[in-house]
Amino acid sequence: MTGPYPYPANITKITEALFNRIVAGVAGAPYSVLSDGETVLLEEDVYYGDQSRLPHATAVCLEPSDKDRVLSGAPNMTTNDFTIFILVYVQLVQDVQQTRKDADNLAYDIEHWLHQDLQLSGTLIHGFVSRAESGFTFKQNTLYRSSRMTYSGRNKTSLPVA
Repeated sequence: MTGPYPYPANITKITEALFNRIVAGVAGAPYSVLSDGETVLLEEDVYYGDQSRLPHATAVCLEPSDKDRVLSGAPNMTTNDFTIFILVYVQLVQDVQQTRKDADNLAYDIEHWLHQDLQLSGTLIHGFVSRAESGFTFKQNTLYRSSRMTYSGRNKTSLPVA
């Protein structure tokens, strides 16, 4: 997709589109990764930017990371590569192994949902989860099982003519 500078080369616009896609997926079909069918992720549990405090046991945070722009071919045309981290947090009072599985399953569900729209509603040529890492995080003295996914997207824009 091409367009005038700065849209859509703004990483904020791309992150907002990704945020809206995840919220739409949660609103349309809440993710239930617990064996008892309890919904663990709601619309209000999706955040733009990582949070220092999480009000619920489960959250997803989108953290913009990098934008790389290089000239490509025609005069003033650029290729823009975006990196956005999708951070999944789960902290439930249950077996540690089950919490780990819940975090990983929720991350996979989000990845699968995002891959249903590789152009991210027309803001990218293509975008996809290129990496998923399991781990844990401490927030406000609370241990969360977490998953960090790396979302990679690409589009093209034209720079203004001077």
